[in-house]
Amino acid sequence: MLNIQGLISGYGDINVLKGVDLTVNEGEIVGLLGANGVGKTTLLKTVSGLVKARGGSVDYLGTDLLRTPPVKLLGMGIAHVPQGRHIFSKMTVLENLQVAIDSVRKRVHAKEKLQYVFSLFPRLEERLNQLGGTLSGGEQQMLAVARALVTSPKLLILDEPSMGLAPIIVQNMFDAIRKIADDGMTILLVEQNAVAALDIVNRLYVMDMGSIVYRSSQITDQEMEKIKEVYLGFGH
Repeated sequence: MLNIQGLISGYGDINVLKGVDLTVNEGEIVGLLGANGVGKTTLLKTVSGLVKARGGSVDYLGTDLLRTPPVKLLGMGIAHVPQGRHIFSKMTVLENLQVAIDSVRKRVHAKEKLQYVFSLFPRLEERLNQLGGTLSGGEQQMLAVARALVTSPKLLILDEPSMGLAPIIVQNMFDAIRKIADDGMTILLVEQNAVAALDIVNRLYVMDMGSIVYRSSQITDQEMEKIKEVYLGFGH
């Protein structure tokens, strides 16, 4: 579905990405792990056209994303939930979701889409008429993910969905992500919470200093320990 080859990008005189190769197949949860500042968010922003690539290619279902304006991605079935949530703080929960539905002109089955995200995140239904800016951090993250889901994406890109959340909310979020994948969604998950991510991904990439330093086709218990200790610095 998504095929990234030799991707180079950065800011000013600095190349942050140094020839990244990464593939996401339909129906997978693919994890991209790594410490802060290694280029994970830059990769997602380059895929989404928010940072201009300096080399390489990004193919999505036969379309070259590097030649595609960012505003067209949602209509093509790519929903990117960035760090920081970026919800509309002065709109209600319902208004946030309705704006997302309207943005892709998919008002048909809108009720079913809303019911689906409320089944994943019951708190949102309880706070339907509450302003986004008055929600807790965890509720705002739920709203950001729900807003992406109501656009009926083919590929959901999540950038650090657990960042800053309490452990119980992190568990709820990852339970929801697993359910979304079980329902057929393809997901590219960028995370620092390796323990939570490793529990749900089908395949894994680890990034360091702008390059992919590890990739797995199958995550065994032995591989998981190696990933934690060698690549993510979780010593015994």
